[in-house]
This record gives sequence, C-alpha cells and structure tokens, in this order.
Amino acid sequence: MEQDTNNPSFVETREAAGSCPHCAYVMPRLVDCAAEYFRDGFVSCKRCGKQVDLWQAVVNKAARLSGIPAWALASLGAGQTNLVIPMESGKYREVDLCKHGVPADAKILARNYTGQTGDMTAVEWHANAPPLRFPGTVLRLMGVPFGEGPLPRTGRVAIAVVWIRGDESDAWPYLTTAFEAAAAHEYAPSMVFAQSAVEISMMPVIEQRLRRRVPADRVENFMRDSLTYSHALNVVLPYLSAECGAPKLPGAVCGALNKLRKKRNAIIHKGAKAAAVSAEDTMEGLCAAAFGFEYMRNVAPILLAEQSEGQIAMDKKLEENVP
Repeated sequence: MEQDTNNPSFVETREAAGSCPHCAYVMPRLVDCAAEYFRDGFVSCKRCGKQVDLWQAVVNKAARLSGIPAWALASLGAGQTNLVIPMESGKYREVDLCKHGVPADAKILARNYTGQTGDMTAVEWHANAPPLRFPGTVLRLMGVPFGEGPLPRTGRVAIAVVWIRGDESDAWPYLTTAFEAAAAHEYAPSMVFAQSAVEISMMPVIEQRLRRRVPADRVENFMRDSLTYSHALNVVLPYLSAECGAPKLPGAVCGALNKLRKKRNAIIHKGAKAAAVSAEDTMEGLCAAAFGFEYMRNVAPILLAEQSEGQIAMDKKLEENVP
C-alpha cells in the first residue's frame, strides 16, 4: 500500500468565528476573540477596524449554512481543512491530516471528496464493518475513475474536512458530541448535549463559589434539591458575575440559552419528536452553547479568584455563626 508521499497541490486550514458584516473578513476563532466580545460587547475587525457583534456574525452564518450543518459548525468552534491531491485509479493512498494543520486529538465531523478533472474521484477504503463515526485523523482513500477511457489514469481530487479540537474541560466532550450529532442531522440529541455542556460548565463554578460563604453540606443540598438550571443561568450567575466584577453574559446569548433550555425540556420531558427540532433551531442552540461554554471559560477564573485575607476571615466567622 502506498503512503502519502506527494505534497497536495493546494492546502488550506481555517478556524474562524463568522465574518465581518462590513468587509466580509473572517473573524478569529471563537476561543481567541470571545474574551474581547464579553468584555467590550463587540470585536474589532482586523481589516476594516469596525466593531462587530460577534454573536450576530456567528449565528447569522450558522443559520445560512444550517442546511449543511457540518459546515455551519465551522463558525462555532470547528475547523475546516481543504486540500487538493492527485489520485491514480485503483491506487490506495493515505492522507495524514495532522500534516496539514489538523491537531492529533481532533475529532472528524464530516468530509467530502470531489473530483476536479471530471474523470476521477476518491472513495474511503475500510474493512467489512465501517465505523459509525470516523476514527482518527488519517484518510484512507482509493482512486476511482469516472466513465470510459484508458486505465490507469490520474486526476485531482478536492478534499474538505470539518473537525473539532480536543479540550481538557469536563464539559467539552458534551459539546463535541452535540456537534457530532448535528453533523449527522440528529438534531434532538444535539440540543440535549449542547445544554449539558453549558450546565456542566456552570454548575461546579457556582457550587465552589457558594461554598466560600455557606457550609459545604448545605451547598450540596441546595445544588441537588433546589437550584434549577434556569435559576442558575438567570439569577445566580448574573449576581455572582456582578459581585465579582466579571463581564455580564450578553442578553442575546442568555436569551438563546433560555430558548435552548426550553427546547431541551420539550425533548426530554414532553417527548417532543425529533422532527419538531429544525436545523435552524439546532444551529442557534449550538451557537448559544458554544458562547455559553466560552463565557464560563472566561469568567470562572474571576469567580474563583483567590480571596483576600479579610474575606477569608469574614467567611470563617460567618461559618462559625451558622447553627
């Protein structure tokens, strides 16, 4: 079997969060510009210098591409790699995506193969039991000719791959699963996992913060028996953020997270049919989850910052006075 020894004639790997509505220049990836957006309420375009509402830029692009959800995810945190390679009919070839800008821990969400010369394409080569989800980051391809003509023949094949990075956060696997489900047009489970990603990002931070002023057993009981996700998102988190001087969650993002919560509850508690969840709703919900996840990534260090000696003494005194 031949290995990937020839260089592609074209390679592009891109990670971006929508584009500037004024000049169409791509914005930085969400993880790189989210802090600026939460702090200032906008991101400055690096080409035209105008202020861009990052939420609107991302959600608008995702909505436009909702009919091809895997490619819509490229504005929410997923990356996209495009390359063109020569393929020979009947020949096997491996393409290691890690050599073309894709991280080794990436999860492949979608891929597409398109012949560029009209007489050649590529298909994936696999064993008798093809995996349900794409494994690893190596494409295993076989050149397939189109139509009549002499053999063997060589042609160019364009490859487009959408992928998402790994992350050490406890909540990240839920977000990647939500992305995977959306890419597979499985919209109902995508919404469920999307909210779970935000909830798992938020609840432990709130619990750790409350434990500074309330005995641990009472906090545990409160978190388990009384605090709903809705109250945490709409009451507790805004209060803690304001108290600690952290940026406020933008109203548009909070509204979209509440809409996602209602959709998720309809799926879980009312048995809403999967067909009732549209691609557009799913893209908006995933946008909300991606922004909610990044918001918690940015404000958690502020909410959990080390206390001053005076605060520690006050908290200890409060705990001693609790009956």
